[in-house]
Amino acid sequence: MPISETNTEAAAVAAIATPRPRRGEPWAAGAVLGYASAEILDRMAVRQADPLIGPFLRGLPSLALGIILVGKNHTLDQLRPGSARYIGRRPIVSLLAAGVLSTLGLFAYYFAMQVGGVVITVPVLQTYVIWGTLIAWVFLGERLTRLAVLGIGLLFLGLGFLSWGQLSGHPASSHWYLAIPLAFFTALTYGVSGVLWRDAQLRGAHQSIAILLQFVASEGVALLGLLAMGRGGSILATAGRNLAALLASGVISGVIAIYCLFTALRLMAVARVYAFFPLNPIMATLFAHFVLHEYLSLMMLAGVVLVSGGLTLTQVFSPKEEKQAA
Repeated sequence: MPISETNTEAAAVAAIATPRPRRGEPWAAGAVLGYASAEILDRMAVRQADPLIGPFLRGLPSLALGIILVGKNHTLDQLRPGSARYIGRRPIVSLLAAGVLSTLGLFAYYFAMQVGGVVITVPVLQTYVIWGTLIAWVFLGERLTRLAVLGIGLLFLGLGFLSWGQLSGHPASSHWYLAIPLAFFTALTYGVSGVLWRDAQLRGAHQSIAILLQFVASEGVALLGLLAMGRGGSILATAGRNLAALLASGVISGVIAIYCLFTALRLMAVARVYAFFPLNPIMATLFAHFVLHEYLSLMMLAGVVLVSGGLTLTQVFSPKEEKQAA
């Protein structure tokens, strides 16, 4: 999963990673590599598997991680109204809502991966930065810098180049264009979920409780979605290699990449860590081209580079106080 998960899952291992006297760059690069690898696994799986099973299988490792962290940190009393550490109703509702919204976005993400492939879906997904930035500006009072506005412009310019190049290329399917609104919807849900997550943490929710509540809601919605669509048997009918790919995607993005991210954050400045994440769409796109043989023209590559440039401006040059609170 792209950077969007850093707002909703990344805090999960903050209590696990311990500072050591070593360089943080390899860990930051490992996190980016992990997200890009997970996206490739997602695409490999949904080429043949039912996209509806993706959210449920991918979320299982993160739910297990949340349970482990709550047990390790003894934070379950934050959910008991009679406890002195009870966080209140609003943070709980915010985290549950974040889980519901992000899972609805994941359904759209897997369908986008199926019809549009990695080259189209991942760069469009990066627009979650736009929605997260604008929503935080309106509802949390966070500053919107001029460089962030310029970054938003570059994101849209890059997406224009990407779509233009695909029109004259060899798309993943005849319905590739549907991946754009689907990925936009996913990006919107990630942006809103990130703000809800941030609001809950500002109100005292421990990171372990946050991850637990989010993925309890996420797995519940994912399962209900399967049953409501009459696809409850899809998991049993899915080939073992596709099930393994989706579960591996959850482990790599929701556990390994997150561990790498927070180790990097403990070893070097936040801005330096953020500087690595605009490489995600470039790395995922190149992986998709060389490993999955997805079409990639020079114009489309230029679009992906512009998207990455926009990410750099909105992430690396965000307000100082926002970075410190991240």
